[in-house]
Amino acid sequence: MTAGQSADGEQFNAWDKWIEQLEADWCKRGLWGAGAVMVVAVSGGPDSMLLLHALAALNERSDCKPGRLIVAHVHHGFRGQESDEEARFVEQEATRLGLPFEMIRVDAPGLAKREGLNPQAAARQLRYEFLIRTASHYGATHVALAHHADDQAETVLMRLIRGSGSTGLAGMAWSREEEGLLFVRPLLMLRKMEVLHWCSVRDIPYVNDSSNTKRSYFRNRMRLDIIPQLEEENPRLVEALCRMADSLRDEDDYMEAETRRLFQCHVKAVNDGRSGDSNAALFIPHVQAGYILDRNTFLGLHVALQRRLIKLILNYLTRGSDQIDFEAVDSARVRAAGECSTTWRVDVAQDIVFAREYERLLWLRIHHDSTEGADCKTGFTIHRTDAMGQLSLPNNNSTLRWTAVAEVKAGSDAGRSESFSAGQHHHGQAWEATFDAEELCWPLVVRTRQPGDRMRVQGLNGSKKVQDMFVDLKIAPSLRDTIPLVADANGHIVWIPGVRRSNAAYVKPSTQAVVHFALEGGAHERSVHP
Repeated sequence: MTAGQSADGEQFNAWDKWIEQLEADWCKRGLWGAGAVMVVAVSGGPDSMLLLHALAALNERSDCKPGRLIVAHVHHGFRGQESDEEARFVEQEATRLGLPFEMIRVDAPGLAKREGLNPQAAARQLRYEFLIRTASHYGATHVALAHHADDQAETVLMRLIRGSGSTGLAGMAWSREEEGLLFVRPLLMLRKMEVLHWCSVRDIPYVNDSSNTKRSYFRNRMRLDIIPQLEEENPRLVEALCRMADSLRDEDDYMEAETRRLFQCHVKAVNDGRSGDSNAALFIPHVQAGYILDRNTFLGLHVALQRRLIKLILNYLTRGSDQIDFEAVDSARVRAAGECSTTWRVDVAQDIVFAREYERLLWLRIHHDSTEGADCKTGFTIHRTDAMGQLSLPNNNSTLRWTAVAEVKAGSDAGRSESFSAGQHHHGQAWEATFDAEELCWPLVVRTRQPGDRMRVQGLNGSKKVQDMFVDLKIAPSLRDTIPLVADANGHIVWIPGVRRSNAAYVKPSTQAVVHFALEGGAHERSVHP
């Protein structure tokens, strides 16, 4: 055996042992199971080429091997001929390894200009969209990315400089789920120098991206200038930053799990007809989605959990929640704790409203279709000749029914109704009312409130504003326009379901004709019958 052959054998053994170590580490971390179908993102640089060759080697020998590898490459449109050559290089390597190859040409500069993104963010968005589509095409379960420890340190420092919270400082995860896929980073423990070393040992070819030397990119300045200068103070800076990220990620995972548990226990969805919970949120019109939380429960949480819960709720309401900064989240938290007013409403993002309604906090995504509920605003007429009937009230998600009654005990509906808001809903007077049909001024009109509405109430001299009645009973502002009002032909309000009936047309022993009304279903019925 020649000296050259001996050196080759030693290199082969070193590579083989290293693959065994990788296999043990990857299996320990549970990045994938045997038979996983994996898309490998390959740019052609040393990081992704090492990852590709390591996975291919693992695929030939391991019980933990992926079932199939697919090479995916994105031509971002930045560097012309250089990018063309990189794409051809990656395709040739995929062919040499006997692996399927998928490539796409995208216009990252154009997207960055159209949407006001920085070029790298635009490239990342297009790259991830392609990887997800490719995975879907092949039925893949995993996408492998070649980020390493130096990338992690750069990411953490960049986020620190930009003012990220603990979630951001946790850096990139070894594994995360998105769009039903697991994105894994098997090389996250390796330094860049180790990547280059193993490429040299195994004689793995790669290309160098000329844009990596351009200091116009923040990440390049971080890698070329800032980190080397900081390493003069701490030669093990990258190791320290990665260790910090790992620790923060563990803590972040715990905090996130606790936040989701709190969400499941205490946050109720608006307009969710599936809920049978007695604390289910009420129906609110013109709202596409929303969540309600008891304010006292919220104030009882640690400040860190309050912020995370707000962020989680916003994440469910809008995909743009990543653009909502710390100041916006903390401003909402401080406002929720304030005592200056018991009802208010503020915008926190496009189409997203944050509100307090007495002891409830609401986050709502508003529907701007102004035609919805218009039928109840303009009114629905009930004629005396209608012996029975029903009216669907989409604005209240309920049904109003009326019928002629042969015999009703006099004065049975004279008592005070209960409030919508206090949770004291009793099936009876609050949602039912009877009237002497002869004394009503027909036809009746069912509508929602209008400015200046008043009603004459038993025991009061004169009339009282409907708005004041709502406030006295602490009816939430979001519900006030959903509550139907029944008025007579002269415009006098005779009944507000769940609130009060007027002093008009009481049933007496001499009453000959009675009409009975009942409001059924809707938010109040979910509270009445848990």
